[in-house]
Amino acid sequence: MRIALLAGAFPPQFDGIGDHNWWISQALAELGHSVTVFTSFPSERPQPVNVQVLPCFEASNSQSLKAILPLLHKGQGFDWLIVQYNPFSFGKRGFAPGLIATLRCARIPVACIFHETFAIPLWPWQHIVMRLWQYPQFVSLVRIGRCHFVASERWLTQVRQWAKGPSTLLPVGSNLPLCPLTKQEARKQLGLRPDALILGVFGFAHHSKRTEWIGAAARGIHARFPQTEVLCIGQVGQWVRGACGDTPVHDHGSLPGPDVSLRLRAMDLFLAPLSDGISGRRGSIVAALQHGLPICSTVRSYTDAFLKNFDSPAFSLVPHDNQTLFCEAALRLAERAVQEPNFGQELTEFHDKDFAWPVLAERMVTGLLTTQNAGP
Repeated sequence: MRIALLAGAFPPQFDGIGDHNWWISQALAELGHSVTVFTSFPSERPQPVNVQVLPCFEASNSQSLKAILPLLHKGQGFDWLIVQYNPFSFGKRGFAPGLIATLRCARIPVACIFHETFAIPLWPWQHIVMRLWQYPQFVSLVRIGRCHFVASERWLTQVRQWAKGPSTLLPVGSNLPLCPLTKQEARKQLGLRPDALILGVFGFAHHSKRTEWIGAAARGIHARFPQTEVLCIGQVGQWVRGACGDTPVHDHGSLPGPDVSLRLRAMDLFLAPLSDGISGRRGSIVAALQHGLPICSTVRSYTDAFLKNFDSPAFSLVPHDNQTLFCEAALRLAERAVQEPNFGQELTEFHDKDFAWPVLAERMVTGLLTTQNAGP
C-alpha cells in the first residue's frame, strides 16, 4: 500500500507523537509499504530509511494544511491518509478548523490514530472552554475517517459513538532504542555502584507523576536496603530529590534516546505511581517493559484491560488512591530484585508481543486492509 502519515511534529522536535511517527513510518516501510510523512516546518527534517518526509505546513496554523492536498493527489496518489491526532498538534489551544476542511477535500480514505481526543477532565476552567471547539472537532474527525485506532481503551467508547467504521486499540511503542549492554556494563559506563539497588524514575515534571509517593517508597526501601539509590531521567528529578529525604538521588535530566536507554538498563526497579493509572499510551512504561525492568505502578478505571490482566511477579499495579499499598508493593519488588539478578526478564516477552513496532505496524495494516476489503 501507499500510505501517507500526517503529523504536526517530527524529529528533531522533542515530541512524543513526532517520535511515534518516526518509528511507525519505519516499521511500515520495513513491511514493504510505500510511506510518506507530511509534517510541519522546518524543512531540515531527517529522512528515515525508505520513508519520504515532506515538511509542508505550519503546526500552529491549521489553514496551512491545505498545502498537502496537491501532494496527496499527485501521480498515483495514496491508498490511505493516516492522521496522528492530538487536539494540540494542528492549532493553538487545539483549535484546528483547517484540519477538518483539508480532510474533507482529500480524495482518499482517511484513518485516525487518537493519542488524545478532546480536553479532559472538565477542570480547570480552561479545559471547559477548549472543549467547546475540541469536542465538535473530534466528532467531525471521527465521522470523516473510515477506520480508527486509539492509544488507550478509554477512548474506544468515545470514538465508537460517532464512527462509521471499525475502531481498534493500538498502544504506543517505545520511542527508545534497546540498550544492548548488561546491567553491570551500563552501571560501569555511568559510574554507578555495582552493588546499589537502583530505583528508576522517568518523565516530565507533572503532578500526575506523584513524586511524594515515589519519595515515600524510596525512603521505605532505603530503610530496608541502605544501598538504595534513585536514578531520575527527564524533568522530574528536582521534585523527586525533594521527596526522597536521605536516599541518594541521581538527577540526570533530559537526554537523547540512547542515553535514556543506557540508564534504564542500569535500574533494578521502575516506580510510576501515576494519578490516572497505567495505560498503553504511557511511553515511559513501555520503555521499562522493553528493557525487562520490574515495574510498580497504579491502576484506575482508565487502565487498559490487557495491562490489568497481565500476570507477572515483576509487574505490580495498586489502586491509584492508596499510597500505603504502593509503598508496600514497591518494597516487595525491591526485595525480589535484590534476591534474583534476572528478576523481570519475562517482561521483555510481554513488550515484544504487544508493543514492538513491527507488531503495531502489522496490526495497523490489518485494520486498514480489513476496512478496505469491506468496501464503502
